[in-house]
Amino acid sequence: MFEQGDGTKLNDEVIKKLCDKFGIKLSTEKAAVEIPVAPAVQRVFEVEKGYCPNPNCPSHIAYEVDGRKFLKPDRRLQDPVGGKFCAICGEVLEKRCPNCGSLVHDGAVCSICGESYIAI
Repeated sequence: MFEQGDGTKLNDEVIKKLCDKFGIKLSTEKAAVEIPVAPAVQRVFEVEKGYCPNPNCPSHIAYEVDGRKFLKPDRRLQDPVGGKFCAICGEVLEKRCPNCGSLVHDGAVCSICGESYIAI
């Protein structure tokens, strides 16, 4: 249990038995230097959401900039829970830029390489 992170069963009696078993001399004196323990760090994990690469998916938002057409994926509709398939059309979702492989963001164009996520 202790190896799995449950330290509730590790009391003085158990420690003494382990020391006796492995021939370790148990000292009852306090250590001269106490090592400070860092507080636990809470990590927040975000679900990596994907986008639908299907240009015919009805969830895409079409727009134009300087005569160039783009499709902005609506990732909230296509992948509300971080799944594998588009919730609208069933296409396998992409989680990285098809050109450079960087993580995608909520726009239509990769901020690293400048290429559109969805080919029109």
